[in-house]
Amino acid sequence: MNVSIIIPTYNEKENIVVLTDQLIDIFNNSSHNLKIIVVDDNSPDGTSSIVKQLNSYGKSVFLITRESKLGLGSAYQAGYNWCIENNSDCIIQMDSDLSHPPEITTQIVDSINSGYDVAIASRYVTDGGVSSWPIHRKIISYVANLLVRTFLGSELHDNTTGYRGFNSSTIDLLIRYDVKSNGFSYLIESVYLFHKKKLKIQEIPFVFQERSTGKTKLSSFEIFRFLLSIFHLLIYGIKEKPE
Repeated sequence: MNVSIIIPTYNEKENIVVLTDQLIDIFNNSSHNLKIIVVDDNSPDGTSSIVKQLNSYGKSVFLITRESKLGLGSAYQAGYNWCIENNSDCIIQMDSDLSHPPEITTQIVDSINSGYDVAIASRYVTDGGVSSWPIHRKIISYVANLLVRTFLGSELHDNTTGYRGFNSSTIDLLIRYDVKSNGFSYLIESVYLFHKKKLKIQEIPFVFQERSTGKTKLSSFEIFRFLLSIFHLLIYGIKEKPE
């Protein structure tokens, strides 16, 4: 199976080498063909330059460099388009800050390989969890998931995780539909699309590890945009992009 892993980055030079090495080691012991796509928003810390110096660059690791900080949602879209053009069978998206344990990727691949459209790495199912979060982060996450389940009809336990896997048909959907948010709200917009299209979804437990280096990208503004996205979806829904 052709497996592609999309990793958006912004100022992650301290983590990206470790993460790509771990992923390559994991898939070296499998029958899958791995491609890692780093989508970098012109990081001031030189993340793109670090990626280009990797021994695996151009073999297992590929780079999409964008000219400015364009946001998480559009980074995923850039990665999705690369994956479709390169005939990926299973597409995984994950954070670059080592908060998403890379060993879970093999379980995500197994899930997609067994017939699921979407595999969600979930913090809120049995054996999942969060390590070292302050209480306010736990409250924000709890309330966000409650709002998505209540207002948007999702049956998922973890609607806000960015650690996900898809088959190529789901990626076609994500490209075809007008998912508007460029930030973290993209995650709930895509969940809403999955719900409306009645996709077959499996949640896989994992324990989220708080980043040890660098700064979190979750701001008060992103939380506000998250709330706006819920109301926008309630009123307008989500439609296919005009041709």
